[in-house]
Parts: sequence; C-alpha cells; structure tokens
Amino acid sequence: MEVKGIFSSIKSSINGMSSQMARIGAISQNIANAEKLPDEDGNVYKRKIVRQSGSSGSSNSFGSELNLKMKTTKSSHLGGGNDLTASSSTQSRGYEVIELDEVNKIYDPENPLAGEDGYVVMPKINTVEEMVDLVSASRNYEANISVLTASKNMAKKAMDI
Repeated sequence: MEVKGIFSSIKSSINGMSSQMARIGAISQNIANAEKLPDEDGNVYKRKIVRQSGSSGSSNSFGSELNLKMKTTKSSHLGGGNDLTASSSTQSRGYEVIELDEVNKIYDPENPLAGEDGYVVMPKINTVEEMVDLVSASRNYEANISVLTASKNMAKKAMDI
C-alpha cells in the first residue's frame, strides 16, 4: 500500500527508528563479544555493522534515492504529478546487517587456543569506536522521534482546522 501525505513522514521516521534500533543492537552485540575467544572449531565472532540501503555506491544521488513527485491538487499544477511515489529501497526495510571478516592476531604462545605460529585470533572490535557509534545511533533515534512528534502534532493541528 502506498503511503501519502503526512503519513509518508511518519513512515519515514518509523523506518529511521527501526534502522537505528538495528544499529544499536549490532553495536551492543559487538561490545559484548569484543573479548570473546574463538570456539572449539576456531570460529571467531564477526563484527556486525548496519548499512543503509543505497550507501554502498557513489552513483546513487539524493534525488534518485528519494524519487518523489510533488503531490498536487490539480493535474495542471507543476507538471501534473498527482501521486507520491517512493523508490524500492525506501519501501523495503531500508538497511542490512553485515558481518565483517576482520580479525586481530595477538601473540600469546602459552594460550591453549593459539595456533602453531603462537597467535590467538580475536575479533577486530574497538570498544571506544563502538561506544561512539552507539551514541551516534541513539542521537539519530532521538532525531527520528522528534520528527515523528512534529508530524503527529501537524496532523492534530490539521484536524482542528
């Protein structure tokens, strides 16, 4: 179902809050597993990041990602775009969780999990960077809440007219 009018800003805010919650979840998993040793099979925890849709390539511009037409009351106004359409990436979840294969090798030949070369493989996670990302994600979440609240208040004011 296509979302139109004020509800498109509400949907956008909810999608933003959803992606920031996924980001907060991935960051908290990274922090919790930052010092985790490999399991018996030698598998190491992989750092998780959340990538927004369309952020991987530089060919996507803001206009091509947004891809909105102005809603008009008459078809003769501003070229006749009479509906609000969005690109496929904004209609979907809008993000994806990616596991990175980066590892740190720490020299500790006395560790029972060390390889033949004396190195223990650990996840490549910097907890300070993860905490900074956590603060950033929480601020982005708060910004989406502010937009949602403003949209809700505009809808209430429109009902009073």
